[in-house]
Amino acid sequence: MKLNEYSCYVILFCNLGELIIKKTHGTQTFTKRGSTVKKNILTVISILGICMAFAPFAWADDDPQIAGMRSACDEGNSTACFRMGERYRIVERDNKAALKFYIKACDADYMTGCTNGGILLTMQGTQYSKQWKGAKKMFQKACDAGEDRSCFNLGTINYREGRQKKAIKFYHQACEMGNQGGCAKEKRLKR
Repeated sequence: MKLNEYSCYVILFCNLGELIIKKTHGTQTFTKRGSTVKKNILTVISILGICMAFAPFAWADDDPQIAGMRSACDEGNSTACFRMGERYRIVERDNKAALKFYIKACDADYMTGCTNGGILLTMQGTQYSKQWKGAKKMFQKACDAGEDRSCFNLGTINYREGRQKKAIKFYHQACEMGNQGGCAKEKRLKR
């Protein structure tokens, strides 16, 4: 008997190696039995694939430690916001969520959050874009607070935008803070 697209399929495993497929159409039920192991294996692999695809979404919010860190961030704890940003960037590989937490950390004066948030914004944008302007603000805040990597990154952004004198200034600032890359870039650009 032929069933149209409104049919419902229910798969039941009765014994190892036996598969029962019930096709339901309205009030009629048709049963097909088969002992094909291949169908069972394919079904199990499909189910495992679906479970593995959705598992990371469940892991991110189920951990009580992470829930505590998230609530601490919401209450204004800059370290918790930074750690949440690190978790999303490194473990979850979700730069969009990580950026939100880095911005919160930066707003609460956690300077490494400003540096990492600026890096993510720089990666998203292009020269003279809104993202680069936001990155420059985050880098400037951290650079003014003594974060050498932010000064170095400001030098790099200014160099890429064609502002060599500003780039040298920020590379010099990074060099004075002990950033060897800043010293090398400053020396190279002053030639």
